Amino acid sequence: MVSLADSASIVSYLSAASALFLSFLVVSAIARQRTRQTFRKHVLLSAVLLLVCAIISNVLIGIFIASASGDPQAAEGGIVLTKRLQATFDYLFGIAIGAFSVVATTPSIGSRRDFVRYMVEEFPNSYVFYVFVLAIGLVSIIVSPVTVVSTAPTIISFEPYVLFISGFAVMTIVLYATYRFITHLHRTNPGASIRRDTYLIILGISGFAIGELLFEVVLPNYGLDLRSPGFIVEMALVGLIAYGTRGRSFLQDLLEPTAEANLLTKPAFSLEAGLTYAIPERDATHAYEIFKDLVTHGAHGLCITRRSPKAVMAEYGLERTPVLWLSRVATEKNALRPSPPEKVAMAIEHFLELSENTAVLLDGLEYLVSHNDFGSILALLHDLNESVVMHEAILLVPFDPAVFNQREIALIRREVRFVGEMARELHPITKIPP
Repeated sequence: MVSLADSASIVSYLSAASALFLSFLVVSAIARQRTRQTFRKHVLLSAVLLLVCAIISNVLIGIFIASASGDPQAAEGGIVLTKRLQATFDYLFGIAIGAFSVVATTPSIGSRRDFVRYMVEEFPNSYVFYVFVLAIGLVSIIVSPVTVVSTAPTIISFEPYVLFISGFAVMTIVLYATYRFITHLHRTNPGASIRRDTYLIILGISGFAIGELLFEVVLPNYGLDLRSPGFIVEMALVGLIAYGTRGRSFLQDLLEPTAEANLLTKPAFSLEAGLTYAIPERDATHAYEIFKDLVTHGAHGLCITRRSPKAVMAEYGLERTPVLWLSRVATEKNALRPSPPEKVAMAIEHFLELSENTAVLLDGLEYLVSHNDFGSILALLHDLNESVVMHEAILLVPFDPAVFNQREIALIRREVRFVGEMARELHPITKIPP
């Protein structure tokens, strides 16, 4: 017959296994995200992995405690050790999730280098004080005495100041994340989908922090050991964070496939769908003329440009066509960072998936090369060319031939069609010499 203690152990192991399974799902979901915010994804992934380490350490020490049931001193030592390991990973998770809050709400941070520069230039900043509070909480857990009143059931007594510091640290996490994200919403004024996802992120972070205080500190102090089921609840809350940052929301909010107009006049340019067209010229004027002709004759257009979006929209009369600003320093919500190039690929591919009869203008090939390398941008053109073929779209890529050497131009020619080879269809464009 199974004893009550054995039943509790079985429940604990099943709960821990369920939490580990949820952890695997959340980690897999984050790792597979296709997002232009690669650094943000890595920060969140690091935070979740710290939480997984906490779960694994508790499972292993739980097994040790069960095996040491005949030695009360060893069991008590194991309980104290598991609490301190748990606290270490939890506070490290809190520090990482705070960094995630900073990265997710600061458009200028797109890499580790950007984050370090932000910390240096904005020092002292709110995140520094946030880390300081959590560090104090971690130290208090590690150095303060912990009394194991009972091992069956597990009753742990903490010093009063530990309870106070832990509660203060949890409130710091909740208020800091909420403040960062709510302020970001007011600053960017996004659509309903972005707001919903942001509230899910706030709920996930706040719920996890409060759950940790409840399941790991408060309840054990009163003889209630619900850590194992608490893991499941906490991982579900972290899953909300992963869902809210799945990487496509900002595109869904900014990129709405809409034709600028449906003029009944005959188009000035006749282009075959399913091709990428390279347009060699210094100022991209003809490329914009072709793009405007396409989007005013029924095509769903997307413009990615190095120029100011407002200037482009005013000059070419684009009122409904989404325009993304290819910029490394701009903080507008329609800014698209040039590195890594996957950010540009994701924006274009997402737009192609949303629409039919699509025309995309990518103005800034030289800028992309300057912030990456020619090989990665050539690979970008190759991937985009395949997407354009699959969706029967049109991609216009103006570039200054004087910036590239003959070998690079030859490699570009292999991936795309030069307009110089289509002089009869594109009369206004000067044919370049071979």
